[in-house]
Amino acid sequence: MIKMKKFLVSIGLLVLLSSCSGDDSSSSGNLNTVSIEVTGDFEAEKLGIADFGLIDIGSTNSWELNMSDINPQTFNLRFVLNSVNQAIQRPTPGTYEIGFETNSNSVFTAFYIDVPNGNLSESKEYTTLNENYGGTLTIDSSDNDVVTGSFEFTAAHVDEDFNVIGEINVVGEFEALRNNF
Repeated sequence: MIKMKKFLVSIGLLVLLSSCSGDDSSSSGNLNTVSIEVTGDFEAEKLGIADFGLIDIGSTNSWELNMSDINPQTFNLRFVLNSVNQAIQRPTPGTYEIGFETNSNSVFTAFYIDVPNGNLSESKEYTTLNENYGGTLTIDSSDNDVVTGSFEFTAAHVDEDFNVIGEINVVGEFEALRNNF
């Protein structure tokens, strides 16, 4: 009886370990994924999840593409279109500018938050809100449920006086699922 219990426990552990050993190193073919490479102030390769959605609050419209990892969270990346008086729709396939333009329904603003070792108190935000920072976001496919594409941009980290004190270059690919915010 003891040998049978050990055998069943061994089989159970084997099944559990094999179900947890999936290859998460590539986003190709997997929906809801992002793969990122960061250079500049720090260097990193990140894998995570991606989603998108439209936020409509009164006269303010936003379309957001969100990316992050979990357990621990070491980064968060958002691409945002914001408009106060213009309707914003899900972007169609094409190449879009990343930078900053007030009240734009075509220029994405990027926000990258680095969370070293999952420690939120040490996090730093890099954005394209400053002049001379930006890049491109290419959307390969776009429908109601899935948006896929790639991006590359440069973002600045600023001090409390808005002086640039650091920068990063970010390159990546994503396959995002719709999120009903």
